[in-house]
Amino acid sequence: MRGTVVLVSENHARSIPAVLGELASAAHELATEDVRLDVLVVDTGGTDETPELARQTARELGLPLDVVVSDGTSAWATQRDAFTYASKQLAPDFIVTLDPAGHHDARQLPDLIRSFRAKGSGLTVGSRWVRGGSAPGTTLARSWLSRAASWLVSRATGLRRVRDVTTSFRVIRSDAADLVATNPATHGDYGYYCEFAAAAQAYGFTVDEVPIIFRPRFAAVPPLRLGDLAAFWADVRRIRGRVRSIRAEVAVDQATWAARSGRLRHQAPATGSEFGAMEELTELSSAGRFTSWIVDAFETSLGPRVLEVGAGLGAISGEIARRRPTAAVYAIEPAANVFPRLDDRTADHPNLVAQQVTSLDLADSPGHPTFDAVLYVNVLEHIEDDLGELRTAARLLEPGGHLGIFVPAMPSLYGSLDYKSGHFRRYAAHQLHDLLVEAGFHDVDVRYFDLLGVAPYWLMYRVLDVGRLDRVSSTGYDRIIVPISRLVQRLVPRPPRGKNLIAVATAPG
Repeated sequence: MRGTVVLVSENHARSIPAVLGELASAAHELATEDVRLDVLVVDTGGTDETPELARQTARELGLPLDVVVSDGTSAWATQRDAFTYASKQLAPDFIVTLDPAGHHDARQLPDLIRSFRAKGSGLTVGSRWVRGGSAPGTTLARSWLSRAASWLVSRATGLRRVRDVTTSFRVIRSDAADLVATNPATHGDYGYYCEFAAAAQAYGFTVDEVPIIFRPRFAAVPPLRLGDLAAFWADVRRIRGRVRSIRAEVAVDQATWAARSGRLRHQAPATGSEFGAMEELTELSSAGRFTSWIVDAFETSLGPRVLEVGAGLGAISGEIARRRPTAAVYAIEPAANVFPRLDDRTADHPNLVAQQVTSLDLADSPGHPTFDAVLYVNVLEHIEDDLGELRTAARLLEPGGHLGIFVPAMPSLYGSLDYKSGHFRRYAAHQLHDLLVEAGFHDVDVRYFDLLGVAPYWLMYRVLDVGRLDRVSSTGYDRIIVPISRLVQRLVPRPPRGKNLIAVATAPG
């Protein structure tokens, strides 16, 4: 892994040798972990000999160093010049920014990089204000203003779990640097650092913090002025507008949004591939009340020949086969670590047939079978090309046959369990409706499902970031929440929101 440390310099001859010395120490430590560092000094028009001194010091230290001149008039413009040069000339996996005046001890950089790698972060911030961090020598007024700025940005933008948004000591994934630095909203330097963190998180990148100890700079910096505070206040409004725009954009492209986190487990659809969330699949398949509720919702749309795509362990297919003994039920599942357990289930139901194929394999087979109903239950969200999948489903349906879809709802609920389970997205009702129409279906009916499930899901997998679905929570949910939520849905058949969406559509004739 390779990283580029960016030092934006203007008359830092007094501090640059010491900063480079600390970077050399960090680079030596990181080399034992297969991480290489080089340095990019961005000269913004200083009158001292910082670039020449930096080159000389780097040669003595054996530290690879480049110098580029920027005429940027703002932090955004200067950093964008640095990111562009680094990307084209140095091709790093990550970029480090820190204060060339020595406010940050570069010997703490290995801790930031270790956290960055371990968490798959898009942005790792060296923080004064988390447990273990401190800023000795910082005046009370400046400390209060920094904390207030972080609080204000969090309130205005929904930035979560970042307490120090104004610091410049950061490790940034290269693709995050490129994306976030495009079309910035803010004008001032303080707004720049805040916007970067808020925009990175909105785009889906994980933002984490590592405690560091700030120290007095080697060289003086200008004091805060009243005009700086006024500019920052104006920038906060601009940051809020940009974050809202980003969230609207990613709401319909959660596959890309989720992949940026570094935590999405891609579930390859090819036959023989393995499904990566077996624990969760096992727990869901044993939730009998929830399974029964889903099948009830599709009951009137089922015909004599039913296909379930991505049948998993066969909970839905088995329930349909049990209820409709004269129907022919087909269950297909491509995952090699799932299919044997599905195949075992067919022994309990003589009218249930299982095949280890994908829907496309089946549709492309000579004289492929067609069905009166095709169901996708907790499957479509795992498929990156969901439109292509629905068009394949249309090929497997008899003219006028019914397509049944059950998917996770509300993009705002996308959380830790979605990541682990390999969900490319959670759907909004209008999004699923439009997708079905685009795929050629008509008489599309989409409605929310499981209103009471929203709050516990949000708490468990958004707020608490619980990483798995265990037996206790699954069983408790199925026995307590499901019966109550089902009763609510009888009283309110079309709730305004729900943990899931259920859709029924008719295939083209």
